[in-house]
Amino acid sequence: MNVEVKKLAPDDVELFTELIDLFREVLETDMETKAQHEHLQRLLAKPDFIVIVARYANQVVGGLTAHALPQYHSEKPVVYLYDMAVGATYQGRGIGTKLLTQLKHYCRSLGAEELFVQADREDSQAIHFYRATGGAPMQAVHFTYALNA
Repeated sequence: MNVEVKKLAPDDVELFTELIDLFREVLETDMETKAQHEHLQRLLAKPDFIVIVARYANQVVGGLTAHALPQYHSEKPVVYLYDMAVGATYQGRGIGTKLLTQLKHYCRSLGAEELFVQADREDSQAIHFYRATGGAPMQAVHFTYALNA
């Protein structure tokens, strides 16, 4: 299976939109993007906003988004893997590993100190994947605050 993996550039908004649709399907969320084309293009132009997609037969079959975060105790950023998904038909074929490998390569090019990701305890498939690809689990309690503006 010849899968192309690439980091998106500002002119790749259509591919980004395909990835957002894939996230909605795979991550089982009803969150639909209300962002305009220009906003997505501006995001893709930011070096600290990372989008990588996997394509097969001219279709986005997987991808991820990540954020490079500056630190105050080091000049090197850390990178937070925010969302990652591979279409159900394409899971178990090494696509997730290729995406993660590409992200790690990009993180190194930024001089990043660390890459981290969170996974829900109930998501055993994600936990297994991150362990199998060399991730070291750590215990944390995650809090969110709704900021209804």
